[in-house]
Amino acid sequence: MVPIPDKTLNETDTVLLIPAHEVIGIPNAITPTGLVPYDALTVAVLNRWAVVTSTGHANAGAGGNVSCALVSDGFTLGFTDSAEDDEKSLCDPANSTDLTDLNFDADMTGFRDANPAATDSVFVLWKNLTFAPDVPYLIVHRVGYPSSTPFAVGQEIDVYYAHTDLPVNVHEDGGKQKIQQVFIPKSVAKPNYVLAA
Repeated sequence: MVPIPDKTLNETDTVLLIPAHEVIGIPNAITPTGLVPYDALTVAVLNRWAVVTSTGHANAGAGGNVSCALVSDGFTLGFTDSAEDDEKSLCDPANSTDLTDLNFDADMTGFRDANPAATDSVFVLWKNLTFAPDVPYLIVHRVGYPSSTPFAVGQEIDVYYAHTDLPVNVHEDGGKQKIQQVFIPKSVAKPNYVLAA
């Protein structure tokens, strides 16, 4: 039986975990037709993974839409202060600094399913995608649309490149069982990316 969460992520948030592969230091989304750079994601790439909400989906296996598995109280995904370099040349203004790395936090907790073999469960999908460390993902976050709404041209997303860490089981007395994943940020991200194609 699938537990009915009492508090999940806001109904106008979408979180995708898209499998990634680095080529010469650039993270790329993995698709059936090839690799797509993180800063050139298309509607087609996002919608390929957005419909995957269970392990039983035809496209399931390496990524998916985990929005409905995530607990709002255990969700932190956003940018923090960027790293700066204040080394100057003789021609730079005295107070100039250069931004070096985009820093962000990606800490998510999702529910476990009572049936770990369920093929129709977003909770099992969450567990399967985060059960091991060092798995690279592009984390796509969209705000303002239900997670079931297809991605479309003109929508704005944030893209974060991170690897999984060891998952942490969360067991509270009388509470639902959960899995926490504190992703390891790789200092590559694309904030406020407006989909153009």
